Amino acid sequence: MKPSYTTALIVGAVTGLVLALALMLFVGATGGVPSMGAIVEGDQVVPVFAPPASAMWLTVLVAGAIGGLVASIATKAVSRVIDPDSESASLGVIAPLGLVIVPVIAMAVFPLGIVTLGDIADGRASIGVVRMVLLSGLVGLVAGGIIVWLSYILARPPVTAEDDSLHAETVDRSA
Repeated sequence: MKPSYTTALIVGAVTGLVLALALMLFVGATGGVPSMGAIVEGDQVVPVFAPPASAMWLTVLVAGAIGGLVASIATKAVSRVIDPDSESASLGVIAPLGLVIVPVIAMAVFPLGIVTLGDIADGRASIGVVRMVLLSGLVGLVAGGIIVWLSYILARPPVTAEDDSLHAETVDRSA
């Protein structure tokens, strides 16, 4: 079976989106981001996450590492089911991809996103819940696509195939 890296990228992005939103809901529901508040914007009251900024960054790092690890291990498992005879990188190579790359992407997106879409004042990072969902989704799309694509490449390396057009018959023009 020929590997499809574009499909891996698309499936990874969608999976990353779902996983990031699930992690955000889990972290929010279990008190991983402990401070909820409300601010008045115009004539609306907007619910916001308003934890200390250091707690927000730590939560982003831990959730990103967990999500990346799950995505890379799942990709390795799925690729082994699809093609059990293929030569592939070990889990010790694939798993650190998620543990490192996703938190790095998350720490690039979240501080910038919170400064742009929310506010950091007096050591507290506050951002509306809907905007937090948007940031989480963005990180999930990008990081999920990258992690699943990279781990898919490592789990199912490219297979060399002969080009049949190079072996076309030579026409004898001497006659």
